Amino acid sequence: MTSVIELRKISQRFANIQALKDVDFDLRRGETHALVGENGAGKSTLMRILAGVYTDYQGEFLLEGQPVRLQSPRDALSRGIGMIHQELSVMPELTVAENLFLGRQLLTPYGAVDWRRMNQIARDELARIGFDRIDVRAPLATYALGTQQVVEVLRVILSGAKVLIMDEPTSALSPAEVERLIQLIDTLRKQNRSVIYISHFLDEVMRVADRITVLRDGQRVATLDKTATNVNELIALILGHEIDATLPAATASANQPVLLDARDMNADVFKSVNLSVHRGEVVGLYGALGAGHFDLARALFGMYRCDSGTITVDGRAFPHNFSARFAIRNGLAYASESRRMSLFMDEPIFRNVMLPHLPRIGRIINPTRRRELALATPQIALTGVHPPDPLNPVGQLSGGNQQKVAIARWLPFPPKVFIVAEPTRGMDVGAKNEVLTILRNFRNQGYGVLVVSSEPETILSLSDRVVVMSRGRVVADMLNQNLNKDTLLRLL
Repeated sequence: MTSVIELRKISQRFANIQALKDVDFDLRRGETHALVGENGAGKSTLMRILAGVYTDYQGEFLLEGQPVRLQSPRDALSRGIGMIHQELSVMPELTVAENLFLGRQLLTPYGAVDWRRMNQIARDELARIGFDRIDVRAPLATYALGTQQVVEVLRVILSGAKVLIMDEPTSALSPAEVERLIQLIDTLRKQNRSVIYISHFLDEVMRVADRITVLRDGQRVATLDKTATNVNELIALILGHEIDATLPAATASANQPVLLDARDMNADVFKSVNLSVHRGEVVGLYGALGAGHFDLARALFGMYRCDSGTITVDGRAFPHNFSARFAIRNGLAYASESRRMSLFMDEPIFRNVMLPHLPRIGRIINPTRRRELALATPQIALTGVHPPDPLNPVGQLSGGNQQKVAIARWLPFPPKVFIVAEPTRGMDVGAKNEVLTILRNFRNQGYGVLVVSSEPETILSLSDRVVVMSRGRVVADMLNQNLNKDTLLRLL
């Protein structure tokens, strides 16, 4: 099988950080080649070189056997290389069809935009991959994040790309949507297209990949045929050592006081929801995308308006339609599932950590830098942000380390209840273990944690009690004893 892409001795440095060192990588025609490794291992850097984002690297790039040096993502796309980023680049206010043809609208012979033909092609292509119920004339924002992800994947395919780079393409998808995407990748393989697949879901990698390359600390550790390896070996290669998968015993909380109590919560996306979190307890709020659990979490923090319902935190009743600022003052914290919406990428790590707490440290305008650093630095170390320099801009961190910053920002003045959405989304196994340990320790100090996720593994590995939502209603509230992924999926 011939190689479409071959990278030889690729190195990339950013200031004092050696992101890649002498990495070799090749992609064959018609294969799916997975790239795995911890956050900061160099996966995204390598792919951005392939996609024409980074041009100042050292090493050799061969495309169809010919040396090239791509100058931009547009240059890469013109040569048949398209990248689907983990953070969506769609335009939610535009229609589905407009997003699919963004930047390359079809025209009539008279020079007008041919909406009819664009809409029909959009319908046909979506139907071909199993999404025939999507209204291509509706704004993309009316659909769940998973559907928006699928639209982005299809947009790159329709651009004519022969090589698709997929960076965590299923991190926001429901199980059914994951299956459809996997079927789509099989279709691409049959069409002799090549896929580079970056994912932290190793079971998923073993399903879709033909070969797997492992990166660690900016270097290639191994390239293996899928049939010659297994998940346990991949974990050992990723980390450089075996990982202890044993979980600490859950802290008993049934007889502890209730810290968060929500009763008869109603809105357009959820109905008659009752939810409680005890002192020293982690409650997992699980559901597929569109179940209403993320909207409920925002409502508990004052970021989503409810029609009715009562919320009490540590015995204090909240007023109707309270604000997020009120929630913070009264013992709640919330870490969004979208880190780019909650963090300031151009600001240093310490400033992101301290931003919600400026009124508490006495200086809203021009707070003392030394005071901010003194409070932020221990939390940066506690959450394992790498590199740990508090002066580094958040935008220079890997996605997993940005997520750690989003968690660290609430720890200087701990809330009574920490609501955290998708805390391990897009993280490698090592980073996931670190974040789960942080949240368990928070629980063990007598605080409450509400983890909101569509990832069964995250819910099962962290929760003392699991609440399942489906179609806006609570369908189960059970202790996490002998639960498994199949049990949760059957409730959806």
